[in-house]
Amino acid sequence: MLWAALSAFMMSLTGKGDDTFTFRKSVEHVRKAVMHEVRDAGRRREALATLDRVQVAFADHRAQTAKISVCLERADRSYSVAPADYQRCLVDARRAWDRAADDFVVLDHAFRAALTPAEYAAVRRSAQR
Repeated sequence: MLWAALSAFMMSLTGKGDDTFTFRKSVEHVRKAVMHEVRDAGRRREALATLDRVQVAFADHRAQTAKISVCLERADRSYSVAPADYQRCLVDARRAWDRAADDFVVLDHAFRAALTPAEYAAVRRSAQR
């Protein structure tokens, strides 16, 4: 499940691609696959709740990186910008990226734990179609 979402996350790390669109589309494919492949209502509900948490974690991460981007853009518009100005913008960047990575690892484990190995494999195959 999160292999696709994590690849979108990696795109956001590298700055290549429309990670928001790709991420949301990937999560939606997984959501549909869970609805189709997971028969047990409790496991299906738990997996879908985890996907909701994935979307919230991604939105939180994007909000944090947007604040950093606004700060950097503001600094770029100043003719008297100094390296310290950029450093002030980036002070929370490492923490934001580390938190997002930690969140996604935890959510990936939660998603896998919600499903049986067979369900997980079926969801993965279905979501990749």
